[in-house]
Amino acid sequence: MSSFPHTSFASARVALAAGAVLVAALFSLPLEVWSTLENLTVDVRHRWSSEATVPSPVVVVGVTDASFTLAERAPQEAQREPVLAAMGRPWPWQRSVWAAVVRKLRAAGARAIVFDFVFEAPAANDAEFAAVLAEPGAPVVLAAQFQEQHTAEGEGTVRLVEPRPEFLAARGVRAGFANVLPDPDGVVRQTWLAASHASVLAGWTEPDSGEQALLSLAGVTAQVLGVRDLPARGDVAFRGPPERFFSVPVEHLFLRDRWDGRVIERGSLFRDRVVLVGPYSEIRFKDYHATPLGRMAGVELHAHILDGLLGGGLLRRAPDYAIVAVVAGLASLAFALGLWVRRATWQIVGMGIAAALWTGIAWIAFERGRLILPLATPLGALVGTGAMALGVRYVGEQRERRRVRRLLSSYVSEEVARVIVRQPDAFESALRGERRVVTVLFADIRNFTSLAERAEPGAFIAQLNEYLRPVVDCVLTTGGTLQKFIGDAVLAVWGDTHTAGEKADAVRAVHTALAIEDAVIRLNAGWAGRADRAPLRIGVGLQQGPAMVGNIGHPRRMEFAVLGDTVNLASRLEGANRFFGTTVLLGDTVGALVADEFHLVPVARLVVKGRSQPVEVYTPFGPRAAPAPAWLPAYLTAREALQAGRFAEAAAAFGALPAGDGRFGALFHHQQQLAARFAAAPPPAWDGTIHLEQK
Repeated sequence: MSSFPHTSFASARVALAAGAVLVAALFSLPLEVWSTLENLTVDVRHRWSSEATVPSPVVVVGVTDASFTLAERAPQEAQREPVLAAMGRPWPWQRSVWAAVVRKLRAAGARAIVFDFVFEAPAANDAEFAAVLAEPGAPVVLAAQFQEQHTAEGEGTVRLVEPRPEFLAARGVRAGFANVLPDPDGVVRQTWLAASHASVLAGWTEPDSGEQALLSLAGVTAQVLGVRDLPARGDVAFRGPPERFFSVPVEHLFLRDRWDGRVIERGSLFRDRVVLVGPYSEIRFKDYHATPLGRMAGVELHAHILDGLLGGGLLRRAPDYAIVAVVAGLASLAFALGLWVRRATWQIVGMGIAAALWTGIAWIAFERGRLILPLATPLGALVGTGAMALGVRYVGEQRERRRVRRLLSSYVSEEVARVIVRQPDAFESALRGERRVVTVLFADIRNFTSLAERAEPGAFIAQLNEYLRPVVDCVLTTGGTLQKFIGDAVLAVWGDTHTAGEKADAVRAVHTALAIEDAVIRLNAGWAGRADRAPLRIGVGLQQGPAMVGNIGHPRRMEFAVLGDTVNLASRLEGANRFFGTTVLLGDTVGALVADEFHLVPVARLVVKGRSQPVEVYTPFGPRAAPAPAWLPAYLTAREALQAGRFAEAAAAFGALPAGDGRFGALFHHQQQLAARFAAAPPPAWDGTIHLEQK
């Protein structure tokens, strides 16, 4: 069944379909805002991704701030080892230092040696470095750099800064560009593995197939080590947070205690590993970059890229057509949920499940498949279409509710109309007829007929309306349903159309009865002295129990009604107030439910007309939070004597109670008269039950 009102289903379907198409189209556009949001979800995936536990094939040898002060900190070591002494000289160091580094690492069994330095300018001992590079051993990869320049007119040029020719001429030496390219928000997530002058000039695009492309530093190294079919670009598969790789300061290669120590273990650390040599000082070299996991040195960033290439490859992003398909699919799902799911709550639950499933799929693809599936745009399309569906549903339901309430307000009470609109399923079931536990309240004016005969019609109708207004307000305030007016009588019910629970319904009904009693007292006080207003006395009866609720009447005039013994008993209890001199009488079921909320005064064990079973009847004094009446213990003692058949004792005890009590004096007097009558003529087979034959 449609989730929208039938009369507006077609228009709602058209509006929602158009909205879903617009939302899907919007989230499929290649807008920068979507890229930014998508990158933020990628960052979260990187942060939550489990760190790699397999040892990395990459080790970093860094030039740190301490590398420049070793001659001062360890002068004897510097005198013994010329390389250490050379490190204390101004930057750039003479090339003999790097020659010694290459010899040391090759001797240790390094698989490849990668320098994240661009050796462009001539320096001392270049020939020595070139000769060492040409020696057999681990291949060496040197860094190059694409430099972009723009004229005042905006024309751009690209220059490739390469290592010195004599270095590149050495056997086994390769060069790769070391450019690090952040996204527009300044965070490095992706890397280019191939570029050309033209592609760099075009804003770092994929090189054409006919162009002479240069591989990146990590790309060249991976190729040298046998990796084939490298992509032009990809996302960095970060191994973990900053400083995740083994990092050794360059001077430790030449400090005997460090070389022989637990970390390097006489070069074992470098055996069969790729060694990246580069700057590791943000202050001196400024070669640090923002990443999803924090700021990293450039050489460490290259280590992450190379580690990924040597492992499972770079992270791949889903192609554009796949993004469009996913966005359209989730928007269509939200459209279907909004169109066919009856309840808004279940629609939201369905959207939540769909969002969770897609998030889980994207997470598994990222964690295990090295694939970045879109999250921001598909979830945005799902939520956007779903929100639109909820909006269309809300507008349609509000229009339908207003229409139904306008239609029903002429035939049924406002409360019934409201329930029909808000709870159509529950009320539809009730209309067909069902049995429910209800709390019934009857309120009636004493001697109404004689009052109406003596009164002037206009004044009496005005007074009757003044009385009914607070009575109805008391019922509605506590959540009761105003079933009907029967002349001057009011029938109110709790639990027929909606319930707060049997006890809560009973407590609310008793609060209503006491509020009605107080309202009549205030009205009578305000009417005192007015010739057009007669003082009113009322009776209120309450009982709870099973009753039949349903729609009864003629097809042209239906009425939602409550029927059954519970309703009849409440009516009889209302009438019994005349006999006992009380205003409010509660049946035993209500009394048992509210005994811990109100002070209850037991009145009688009563059999009313039309019933054979007796019912204990009570009248409420007030909330338990208020003090109990001082006369209550004496009253209970007197009533115990009456029930036990000690009528003379009971009459004397009732007669001793305060006859001037405004609310209970009439009850005391009635009980005293009843006990005195029974003392004079004891009833046969007395069991404490009073049979009341009048209504």
